[in-house]
Amino acid sequence: MPTTAVYALMILLPIVATAVALPAGGWLRRIYVVGARLLLGALMLGGGLYKLSDNHIPGLMGPPMNHAFLAKYGLEIFAQFIGVAQLIIGLLLLTGRFALLGAVLLVPMWLNIIFLTWSQHWVGTPFLVTGFLVLTLGLLLHDYPRLKWLLYPPADPVVLRHAPLRTGPTSTELLWWLGTGVVIGGSLLYPLSFALMLGTMAAGLLLLLAAGWRLWRRRSAV
Repeated sequence: MPTTAVYALMILLPIVATAVALPAGGWLRRIYVVGARLLLGALMLGGGLYKLSDNHIPGLMGPPMNHAFLAKYGLEIFAQFIGVAQLIIGLLLLTGRFALLGAVLLVPMWLNIIFLTWSQHWVGTPFLVTGFLVLTLGLLLHDYPRLKWLLYPPADPVVLRHAPLRTGPTSTELLWWLGTGVVIGGSLLYPLSFALMLGTMAAGLLLLLAAGWRLWRRRSAV
């Protein structure tokens, strides 16, 4: 297949999937949303860990930029910042509760990658990432009933201010935020020890799983 056609499919396929799944609703829309969140979340986690581990943990997209490339431009600290941002976005996308926030943050991240790779004349990457951007916009469209309050503030803010929030028990909330903090903090420990980094992040992941399990049990009991 000609290269131009491959590049075109990288963008057209996500557009078609979005245009079909969202209006269709039902199980097709659920598959689209869950699949897009898992894919984009995994890409962000892999990209973030790749940078924060000094390229020791490979990402799903391959090595988009490594420390040797960034060192030529004095951007090692920038790489760490992007790595932490990608890690946070990945965690947000992989949760149902914070997935909308992750999708919002992911838009400028994809634009940053598109224009960076485009300016460096990377072949194929801008087209592939544009396809991921389309999927991200699809997630924003899916959550438009929630997103619209950012674009169009309610005529009666008091109603929104007094709307009940969907939260878990205080202990579970604290457990979730503690796990998130441990994962993010552990991701910064590579300069001390790669094993310490992995062990701390694994402990944070166990805390997150424990929080999720407690929420699941609570909802199942209702």
